[in-house]
Amino acid sequence: MGQQTNKIIKRRRRIAYLERKKAKAIEAAATKSKPRRSAGKKAAAPAEAAATAE
Repeated sequence: MGQQTNKIIKRRRRIAYLERKKAKAIEAAATKSKPRRSAGKKAAAPAEAAATAE
């Protein structure tokens, strides 16, 4: 049997890849989870109601 360095190198590369992928997924989830509320709809709704009432 020869040296078994290839499987060790491949394993370390795979683990490093999975760690990068996991970190990227966590970052994407953190930026995605923050809901951005727009005050435009709430402010526009009373204005439209006032315009239709007149």
